[in-house]
Amino acid sequence: MRALVVDADWKPQPEYDVTDREQQTGRAMNASKIWTDPTLSLEERPRPTPGPEEVLVEVRYAGICGSDLSMVASGDDGYMHYSAYAKFPNTIGHEFSGRVVETGSDVRLFEDGDLVTSEVTDYCGRCNACRQGSPGHCTYFEQLGFTVPGAFAEYVTVPEKLCWDVSPLRQAYDDEDALLKAAATIEPATITYHGLFGRADGILPGDYHVYHGAGPIGLTGMNVSRGAGAGEVIAFEPSDERRAVARDLGFEHVYNPIERDPVETIDEVTGGEGADVHVETAGAVQQTYPAIEDSLAEGANVVHISNAGSDPEITLRKYQGSAAQIYGSEGHTGQRIYPRVIRMMASGSVDNLPIVTTTYPLANAEAALERASERIDGKVLLEI
Repeated sequence: MRALVVDADWKPQPEYDVTDREQQTGRAMNASKIWTDPTLSLEERPRPTPGPEEVLVEVRYAGICGSDLSMVASGDDGYMHYSAYAKFPNTIGHEFSGRVVETGSDVRLFEDGDLVTSEVTDYCGRCNACRQGSPGHCTYFEQLGFTVPGAFAEYVTVPEKLCWDVSPLRQAYDDEDALLKAAATIEPATITYHGLFGRADGILPGDYHVYHGAGPIGLTGMNVSRGAGAGEVIAFEPSDERRAVARDLGFEHVYNPIERDPVETIDEVTGGEGADVHVETAGAVQQTYPAIEDSLAEGANVVHISNAGSDPEITLRKYQGSAAQIYGSEGHTGQRIYPRVIRMMASGSVDNLPIVTTTYPLANAEAALERASERIDGKVLLEI
């Protein structure tokens, strides 16, 4: 089968303290401190065989994520930009949809022909984090497309417990091709759903939501916020093209933060009440957090989702004075978040299909990643 593989050299930076586990497993917890000179190649690899509790999925569509881009980008020193967990060489890609074509001997939930998508983080179910109900922070996790082979390939094996049936989307999409394109956007939509309703506490219908960054995570999140009953969804995004995508989705209050002061704009749109919910999906924290702190509604929730390259200065008194709180949110594992997002999409309250602005065949994957790196699209998909 064809697979898009990233390889890199294991060369820990002198100041980085490599743990015994990193050394034993060859998996870096901070890839940007260990992996250097990344390369990308389309290779022929053996078609995988599912284990007893796995399904083999024939991939139809796979979305390009910012993390995929950061694994193939490097600085002047050669170290890759991606700053979280990774093991190479590896087939990348983790946002996908496809059809089950083979099942392991102990699989009970799926059969050949089922249309599915998958969570990203595999978890043991036994460690302290898992037993406390936080499988996304499993001590012994593996991640599809990061530490184990992912979905930029013709086939991918996935643990049955991570798979979800997407056939309910037939309620919203008459055409199977459209259904599978939309299904490839479920994973990014679950990222913000988890932040809003899995991590934050007390977000209610009618709240004013503000998104700082309208890339793929921001756009799918805006759809989730609207579908969940936000009183207004406001977005700040410097890219002209991405603001246009947001407006095409029906969002009225979409602004360029370079041209429009976010604090004044939020005050105007909310009638002086401020934002009940701030969602940081830009990563430009030096610019976004001062605006967030000056536009907090009473009891506001700040949901931090982006992987920022630096830390902002936080004025604690502003959070204290507004009885506001910051929630860090990473991933989407557990809590039946996937089926809830699928239900929202099946009902028509969330339609991510218009966010898909460009599609490339797998054979042109390098061009697809180059296009995605321009950060002008809603979502770029690979058609496998």
